Amino acid sequence: MNYTGKIIVKNGEGIREEHDWGTFNKLLCEETTNDPNFTFGELSYVPGGVRGPLQGHEAFHCLRGRGILRVWPAEVDDAEPVSIPLGPGSEYYVRGDVTRTVENTGDEALFGIGFLCHVDRPCHAHAFSHSPGEGNFLHYHGVDKWVEPLRQEFVEAMYLIESPGFISTADPLNTTVEDHEIEEGSAVYHPLNTLHRQYNPETSDRANFWIHAGYYAGAGRPTAGVFDLPEVATWRRPR
Repeated sequence: MNYTGKIIVKNGEGIREEHDWGTFNKLLCEETTNDPNFTFGELSYVPGGVRGPLQGHEAFHCLRGRGILRVWPAEVDDAEPVSIPLGPGSEYYVRGDVTRTVENTGDEALFGIGFLCHVDRPCHAHAFSHSPGEGNFLHYHGVDKWVEPLRQEFVEAMYLIESPGFISTADPLNTTVEDHEIEEGSAVYHPLNTLHRQYNPETSDRANFWIHAGYYAGAGRPTAGVFDLPEVATWRRPR
């Protein structure tokens, strides 16, 4: 059996945590998926709110607002952290042993989708889109999928920003596959070894927009010795 919890979690089914810095709506987490290894959901920072200092593997995609990611890699003076501006389309990954804070420097909420990995594995949170009639094929990720450096041991999490978004996913025994239309603001869990796909029907009149996140669950190095994992990585993917 590949999973025991929910595969699709609607926005109102998340575990909403209120903090001084803002709100974390945990959509995919141990309470909803029975998977203790990661938490995935909406991070919303109030103006002036500061989250941290904290550690742990973390990835984030900013959807709106302005802020600053401050990180303290090795050999960086405590008084002079690396400061990275955040805005719509900004994405980052911070390695688990690197201390960081996130501050909302704007006048409105700093809002985006975050992935926190609770095991010592790297993670990501990227934007992607399907035009009408596009999608990937039915597939799964598991230990028997190829060999290094093409290992495919990925646990995936999806968040639908703009519909139409459809998925196909299998039952826990991988014997029956069903199609599902996903509501905006909902999250989708793709466990290891479970057949799945995402697509936009040909009958659609517009492109969809997702956040694709996840972590490499394998015991080997995810980069297969090609390069070392960065302490922090940032990039921008404008709409």
